[in-house]
This record gives sequence, structure tokens and C-alpha cells, in this order.
Amino acid sequence: MLTVVDIRLDQLGVPPRPGPQRFAHEIAADAVLHRAGFVPAVAPGGEHYHRLPSAMTDPDEQRLVVTRAFDMLQADDFNVSCDPDLLEHDMPPTWVQEASLGDRLGYLTKFIQASTHTRDVVAHLSEVTAPGDGVLQRVVEILDTTAEWWEGFGEPADHRYAQRLRSIAENLDSHAAELRWIRGDLADRHAVHPGNARGRANRTAASTPFPPRVSAALTPSPTVAQRRTAPAHPPTAAAVRPASAARPPSAPGR
Repeated sequence: MLTVVDIRLDQLGVPPRPGPQRFAHEIAADAVLHRAGFVPAVAPGGEHYHRLPSAMTDPDEQRLVVTRAFDMLQADDFNVSCDPDLLEHDMPPTWVQEASLGDRLGYLTKFIQASTHTRDVVAHLSEVTAPGDGVLQRVVEILDTTAEWWEGFGEPADHRYAQRLRSIAENLDSHAAELRWIRGDLADRHAVHPGNARGRANRTAASTPFPPRVSAALTPSPTVAQRRTAPAHPPTAAAVRPASAARPPSAPGR
């Protein structure tokens, strides 16, 4: 719904509404900590934070995970501070893939927005819907494989989780088949899009530089080595949240 409203406002020449920068900043931190291995949680007062897995009680392993999160946050240009005792200083700098798979897929959205012909959208949509090696098909395979692996623990709860994963994979596979059918209808249409905003979208896309992560995806094997030192200036309120999240739990589940 909001996307349709934004398109109509663009057609009317209404300036775009300012984005929620702090909210986007927090989402970016959530993504980094998620990939580093942390678990999202909510404090009794309603504040969101991230914690280490409750069963991870080995201090050495905790330091490795905190160090990896610290390196990844710095690589994403967060001003983050951390107690030096929580870091593993002999650990080699974490190699950070600047362009995540999600970032590269997300940029297809901009390509589709800038497309002037159905063949262009079909080409981009095909990356998601292709049978066998399309994005959706690979996600189905990941879920099925995870279910089989998880079930190997043998507990009743493990079997339930495995069944739930298989059910989600089955539903997604059904949706993927439907999307391939819809993509075929769009391919048959083979026409120029009549929207008045297409020319403006093309000019905007051409004049907007690629985000750093997407640019990195176009260059061979980027490697980012970051220093594990405290920032020269006090971190902002938004940047403190990732740092406070990177503390080993004082008790299981915290």
C-alpha cells in the first residue's frame, strides 16, 4: 500500500518524505549482530537488545563471538566501544564480505523501479523465480536441509521444529511455482511501461552512485581489516546499542 502511495506522490511531483534514519541505523545494527551470532531479546522495560546464545558458556568462545561482532560493526562504520577484556586481541581481523547476498538481491528492487519495459523486469524477476537455481528454490533447499540436520538431535522438540521448517519450505515452494506462472504472464505482455515516472526513475538511477556494499560486489574479493580500538569520539546514542549488546551473558538466557 505504501509503495503505491509513494509512486502516486512521485507522479504528482511531491517531494519524498524524510526516511527514519535512526530506525534504519538500528536495523543495520540488528543485521550485523544477527550475522555475528547474537540472539535478539527484550528487557523487562521493553528495550530491545542482543545477547549471546544462552548455552554458550565458554568464556573463550564468548570472546571470539564478541570480537567478531565488534569487527563487523566497525566494518559497517558504526562508532562502537567495548570493554577490552571482552575482546580476543590475538584473533586475526574478521574478514567482512561488504556486499551481503541480501544487499545484492535488494538492489534488484532499484533496477525494477527504473525499468521501462516488461522484458527488463522479467529478467530481474527471473533471478528470484527460476526453477532449480532461482533464489526461492535455493531457500526451499536450505530450509529442507536445515530440517533434516536439526532432526538429527533426536529430541521431540527437534522433530517439531524440523516439521515446521518443512511446512514452511513446502508453502514457499508452492508460492514459487505461482510466481513463475505470474512471471510468464508478464513476459507474454512484452510492452513498454506507460508510467510517466519511468523517465525520472531512470535518470535518478543513473545519477545515484551504487551503495558501498553493491560497489564492493562488483570488485574482486574485497577484504576489510578493522582496528579493535575505542573510537576517538564518544559514540552516538544509536551506536551505543550494538556495543552494549556485545556483552557475554551473566547468566544463561541473558
